[in-house]
Amino acid sequence: MQRAIRLLPALLGFAAACQSDPQTAPPPAAASADNDAAGGWAGKVDSLAAAQLPPLDKPPGQLLQARRWRDANGENVLVVYRTKPVVKDLADTDMEGRTVELFARQYVRAAGGQYQELWRLQDAVRNCPFDLDLGPLPGATRVTDLDHDGQTETTLVYKLSCRSDVSPADLKLILREGKAKYALRGYTVVQYDSVPLTQRVPANACCLDTIGQAELEEHYELAAGRYENENDFRGAPRAFLGFARAHWRRYVARDLDTGADAE
Repeated sequence: MQRAIRLLPALLGFAAACQSDPQTAPPPAAASADNDAAGGWAGKVDSLAAAQLPPLDKPPGQLLQARRWRDANGENVLVVYRTKPVVKDLADTDMEGRTVELFARQYVRAAGGQYQELWRLQDAVRNCPFDLDLGPLPGATRVTDLDHDGQTETTLVYKLSCRSDVSPADLKLILREGKAKYALRGYTVVQYDSVPLTQRVPANACCLDTIGQAELEEHYELAAGRYENENDFRGAPRAFLGFARAHWRRYVARDLDTGADAE
């Protein structure tokens, strides 16, 4: 479950309390740009419509993304689903809150075998009385082979928000290689005055847990664009962290509406 953001009460307090840590019609099947040649792998990644998916253990909700590619393990399928908002009255208030859940799963099938689940992700924004959003950022999903071992990595970048102002959304970058999981967790950069977004992206996004609580409470804008730490990447191939840092920087200012509130 996502920790409440105690450090930014003036800006993010209620929004954080609404969240937990863990349809539009799907696109027609086509070759996608989700493979990353700069990431050491230039294989073909296909986008799939719901009707083109093989028999899988389907998560709840509506399909947002479906991808298929091959690596040394066999044929891989990635699916991302999101539930419609569930509305309920909030205790001790006259407000309604909405809950939306996000599910991602990757399956792999060796030659002549059956699809086996490789990993799964589940996250949610819960009991949100404000503007809610939860979903992968457009264009951010990547398939790479950063360590050149023939087994691809899958990276998702998604946002979570429950807000009634221009405060940053929570942002998570999840990189998976097989069962191994590496993550960056922090906040987007948002436009709230005439300063260009690119000038608000910090040169070094790490690390919020090295900034004192008193300083963050006085200068809450320090959180925008930064993530908590890089601890998950200890022991990972060096290329993983380099890619994650660059990918975070590429998408941290793209606080785009993913459509969760409209479903």
